[in-house]
Amino acid sequence: MRTLLGLTLAVVFLGASALTAAAPLTLDHVLAEVRARHPEIKSATATAAADRERIVQAGAWEDPVAGFELQRTNNHARVFGYDTAEFSFSQKIPLSGNRERRRAAATAVAGVSAAAIHSRSFMLVAAARDAFFALLRTREQLALVTASEHLLVQAADLVRSRLATGGADTTALLLAERERAELQERVFLLEREAADATAILNTVRDLPPQSPIGELAAPPATASTPTFASLEEAQAHALAHRPELREAAARITAAARHEDVAARAWHPDPEFMIKARHVQAGGRVLNDYDTGVAVSLPWANNDKYRSAQREAARRREALELDAATLRTKTAGEIREVWTRRDTALRSVALYRDRLLPLARQSADSLRIGLVTNKNSLTALVAAQRALIDAQTTLAANVADFQRYHALLATLTGSGADVSPVGSVGAEK
Repeated sequence: MRTLLGLTLAVVFLGASALTAAAPLTLDHVLAEVRARHPEIKSATATAAADRERIVQAGAWEDPVAGFELQRTNNHARVFGYDTAEFSFSQKIPLSGNRERRRAAATAVAGVSAAAIHSRSFMLVAAARDAFFALLRTREQLALVTASEHLLVQAADLVRSRLATGGADTTALLLAERERAELQERVFLLEREAADATAILNTVRDLPPQSPIGELAAPPATASTPTFASLEEAQAHALAHRPELREAAARITAAARHEDVAARAWHPDPEFMIKARHVQAGGRVLNDYDTGVAVSLPWANNDKYRSAQREAARRREALELDAATLRTKTAGEIREVWTRRDTALRSVALYRDRLLPLARQSADSLRIGLVTNKNSLTALVAAQRALIDAQTTLAANVADFQRYHALLATLTGSGADVSPVGSVGAEK
């Protein structure tokens, strides 16, 4: 009985494992893998955690200083003997405001590290989207070309059977075989592109490049309305939400906080001191004590502190110029990506709604005519070539749209994972 129960459980678990292994790889799963396990994101997260620890250090008081001194007269020969013992204690009191400014600077640096996490995450997610769609569309094109080659082989076999009875021309058969050879060359090229896309996708997922990738699940098609109503809206959203711009703004804030620290360095913190003495010959524990206050004199090093102020100001200015350059570059990149995405979308509509149905209708009609011996193989080869070109061009335009849509999401910081163009498979 136990053996039977064990075998039953084993069969159930093995069946569940097989179903899990056969499940198609989805885009959401890929993006979740990238966010959870990519070393660059983990490194940025660890750096941010380390920078947060510096906030406490920067806001802490200076360490107190304690001292102990034994005073001896010239005729005192004992090593551990003494005539007078002096105890001292000193502590800097943070009255100048430098401690608060150092804490603010450390907080700003931690903000830079936190912004860097989002920047790295968005860039890696964009690369994962691009690689996923590139592999998906390459496989779709490969399936289209393979199916066309299969149909061409069937037509060539039909003509070859008619050659035996003298009812066909060898020229048409030669043309069909040459077209088949060109399709095989295209298959080899697509297989290489699929291997390259697989390696890129595996690298982004932090897997060995040669790891096999099973079936991919195309994301569900959503409404065809664009993410933004206009180019200006997309540019404005990018200037406000692009992760790289937010990181640049955080760097400017950190530079401004360091500039405040450099400007305030002229105001030193006072140091409170107390000293107490015990005389060996006396009968009291403490014979006398002194108190005092000391301050550093930064004005004696005027060039040093002026140079630090100029350095901090120049670094902030440089970061502001870099941020302005990035904003200008962002506006230009948004315009270029927007234009190319719209061009790809119009091409998709043209091939999907007009050219591809006509090419498919022509090829189907000529294929039926070849079976009934009303059309020639030459005409079918030409029509099949036009159909293949329409199908692959549609797939390429869809791939371009997916790529530019993902890039637009990255540049604008919107983080959209699904583009409004569905799989080409519905148009095969």
